[in-house]
Amino acid sequence: MNSLSYLDYFYLSLFSKKQSKKISTIYHILTGKKTASILYGAEKYDLTYFFALFPKLKRSQFNKGIDKLVHLNYLSQSKEKEEFVLSNSGEKEWTLFFDQHHYPKQLNYLQDGLALIHFWRTIQLITQVLSEVRYKNKQYTPIEKEWEKQQWLKQWLKNNNANKQELAVAFGNEWILILSELPLLYAEILADNLSGHNKTGKTQKQLAEAHRKEAIEVHLIILDSLACIGKIIDHYPEKTPLFSSIYKEMIQTYEGTTKSALLTKHYLLAGYSLEDTIKHRQLKPSTINEHVIEISIMDPLFDLSTILPVDKFKEIKQLLKEVPALTYQEMLEKKPEVLFLWFRLAQIERNRNSDE
Repeated sequence: MNSLSYLDYFYLSLFSKKQSKKISTIYHILTGKKTASILYGAEKYDLTYFFALFPKLKRSQFNKGIDKLVHLNYLSQSKEKEEFVLSNSGEKEWTLFFDQHHYPKQLNYLQDGLALIHFWRTIQLITQVLSEVRYKNKQYTPIEKEWEKQQWLKQWLKNNNANKQELAVAFGNEWILILSELPLLYAEILADNLSGHNKTGKTQKQLAEAHRKEAIEVHLIILDSLACIGKIIDHYPEKTPLFSSIYKEMIQTYEGTTKSALLTKHYLLAGYSLEDTIKHRQLKPSTINEHVIEISIMDPLFDLSTILPVDKFKEIKQLLKEVPALTYQEMLEKKPEVLFLWFRLAQIERNRNSDE
């Protein structure tokens, strides 16, 4: 009998029988190393949903889990160095495990991960404060210690200048609607995690013990629940105005794109060419190219027509369609004028539109 943890099974689920994957790339995806090559790896491996999901994951811990999976023959090393494929027994094992355990299916962590974390911290603080308001209690310690979050709350209360008792009731009613729309397990865990008047929210460790799960599984249930809340309030905007406004603000404030890439994006959206953007930003062309790759992955709707020639882009995509495994060097033999940026963007679009 093996002694695999929840994380070990989760690692196993990230591999494929059809596509070999580098363990180093998967590690950097999980910890959120935001370089053009790792972002492309996340897109290529169809793992953008889990980008930066475990930012504090130690390499030694990850390698130990992978070693166990290889020892059990759940992963097999491919011909490529450091690349592995999922075995039939490995696929069976992780499938059986997640028939009995939660698997995150709602997340898009590359896009919304940071926003979800701040959304949850904000909602927890508001819930606590308005709960104390309902009981007219001013003698309590806020669960949120960060000064900026506390200042945000003061401004939020000021902006919603209705009677605080009425505000508390309205917020509570939105909570009731949202919890009623969530799967029962999600609702129970979220509710037990909240603090309020004469109630201290349970830690993830305590919740794990109560539900006989590992703490990491509870953590992923909470994240999945938050992603579900985003969909619920999108469905019921008129019934959840308070939650909706907070959620939208967090999504806009905490974009997944790096600040430098965002600035590059602003230049491109303003009509600047790639060359002009390089001049105005006073950055190396390679840096701006990395920004463009990041933008393309983060924003699938971004218009690439201002960055590369449409006719050349079509030619590159056609060649990739004919030979999906075509390398850049092989591309240069056929089309010596093709820039690496054009090639990479075409690969990204092909991966995104692939049925695999």
